Amino acid sequence: MKRFKGRHTGENQAQRFWEVVETYHLHEKIGYFTLNNARNNDTAMRCIQSYIQNSGNPFDPLARRLRCFGHVINLVVKAFLWGDDLKAFEIEVSNYQTLEKEQEELHAWRKKGPRGKLHNLLVYNIRTPQRRDRFEEKVKQLYTDLSVATLIRGNETRWGGDYNSIIRAFDLPEGLEDFVSLAIQRNENGERAEGVEALKWDELLPQDWDTLTEIVNVLGPFQKSQLILQGRKHHGQLQDIFPAMDELLSHLEERKMYYHSSEKSGYDTK
Repeated sequence: MKRFKGRHTGENQAQRFWEVVETYHLHEKIGYFTLNNARNNDTAMRCIQSYIQNSGNPFDPLARRLRCFGHVINLVVKAFLWGDDLKAFEIEVSNYQTLEKEQEELHAWRKKGPRGKLHNLLVYNIRTPQRRDRFEEKVKQLYTDLSVATLIRGNETRWGGDYNSIIRAFDLPEGLEDFVSLAIQRNENGERAEGVEALKWDELLPQDWDTLTEIVNVLGPFQKSQLILQGRKHHGQLQDIFPAMDELLSHLEERKMYYHSSEKSGYDTK
């Protein structure tokens, strides 16, 4: 193994790779590359193409590049949860520095429906130790036999955090609703606290919980596939990935047909 020095640019990655190829005379044995969508990997593949063609062998960087299945799942689910233009949304909800910016961020999340409203509630809940303690006390009063009493905020880079945050909210629905109601009540009684006014717009209504239930139904098979393919019995082989892709595509088609034929209201069927 060669030690990688310097920045992880595509050019540097390609150079280190080619040094290994030349050291072990692997010019005729180069196969396929499993990479995510990072731009430096795009550059690396173009540079590797130049190295290989200069050695007298043909090489198509598009045909020889496979996408990491876990990364593909992450992109698909992120688009499902937060929209097609995820980059623009991430910029819109970037870290706030002023009260005005914070309000803009809350509004941006709220536009995403129940998923965004839940996100705002979770951010409010975990922002201070005092709020977390009050929530934990409320949960222990409601659920005497429950082993967990904390909420989970979604992860900005991996979809699993978003999924787990919804699952945990379903474990503690009464606790979350009571926590929000009491916070609003204290604020109305004169115990003013930062950010409480916004909670009125983020309270989860029964139809919001119904929508979150449907989201969990859609994402469940994705979570299952990702966990199975991360296990020790599977190593990302095509014989494992292709069936998983077929199952997920069939699952999405089934849910799509269900929502288009359903008379239920309040669901975004895009």
